[in-house]
Amino acid sequence: MDDAYDCIAVVGTGGLAWHLLVALLECGRFAQVRAVTRAGGDAAKRARVAALRDLGADVAEYAAASEAAFARAFAGIDTVVSAVGLGGVGAQVAMADGALQAGVRWFLPSEFGLPGYASAWLPFAGPLAPKAAVRRHLAACGLPHTVVYTGLALDYLDPRALGLKLRRRAATLVGRGGAPASFTALHDVVRLIVAVVLRPHDMRARVVRYAASTAIMRDLVKLAADGDRGDRVKIVCIADAKRKFAELARRQDCAAFQIYTRLLIEEGLARVDRAGDSLDNACFPELHPESVHDTLRRLIKLAAAPDPPAAPDPAPPRLPVAHRADTYASVTDGLGRTQRTPAPPPDPEKRLASAAP
Repeated sequence: MDDAYDCIAVVGTGGLAWHLLVALLECGRFAQVRAVTRAGGDAAKRARVAALRDLGADVAEYAAASEAAFARAFAGIDTVVSAVGLGGVGAQVAMADGALQAGVRWFLPSEFGLPGYASAWLPFAGPLAPKAAVRRHLAACGLPHTVVYTGLALDYLDPRALGLKLRRRAATLVGRGGAPASFTALHDVVRLIVAVVLRPHDMRARVVRYAASTAIMRDLVKLAADGDRGDRVKIVCIADAKRKFAELARRQDCAAFQIYTRLLIEEGLARVDRAGDSLDNACFPELHPESVHDTLRRLIKLAAAPDPPAAPDPAPPRLPVAHRADTYASVTDGLGRTQRTPAPPPDPEKRLASAAP
């Protein structure tokens, strides 16, 4: 990797951001890895921040999502990866402006999902519209950026959002379920992002389209419900799904997004290479990603297991770095429940050398 891009910041500390920060620290290719996060938060977030510091990350906190605050947070950084959730997408406009002010030379917005293809039936801007506004701002402000599309991640989403009820081995299918959709498991999304940022000259200022699998929902329903007919499979017609979506959207019910996602899939808008754009999988032959069917089998196995024991207090006493790698990170296990997942252990020599007494 070009030494001029050896200082990287990730905006966020939970979910995808947590896994990405750990992977960047583990790869050992960056002189500086910084977590940028809003100040405050609950005990679980404070524990994550402490664990990241122990793993070797710098942490920059901001009080308000302003251009000036982001400029301070990005000082000395070459590459910024935004891993904010959907609710924080709009803040990326100030984030990009702050990055320009700080001299950041490469920005990856929080995409890592589906392109914002226009729906033929949606009568108003969909939930992904703010992402399109951020992309337009990035093009206008001149900040070099790379957009990475990876499709849907079954082990990051709650599979019930796609109608897959794994504990009951049941499913709800919207329409015929025959439109192809792109899927990439969370750990492969993380590995892809790391591979991208390690190649700034190849990957800077472009769109990366990657999919571990292309599958149709009908096949996933067969696997989840052990068949696509019978009492365990409910089929909802598209017209009914649209009416339910409109009803929930008017009430600003978050369940509307689940129906919206299933309607996008059925409309054929959940394929990252839908518009004639080719996939970039060949650029990353080293990844060997998990197929969506294997991801689903893994989640079915997890669903059959008993619930994990209750997590301990998420604000444990300070421990040496050698043990802090086993502390808490809140992620979804893909089954609609929260689990505490240990971070992959860093290099033993590095972490023991920096352990606090």
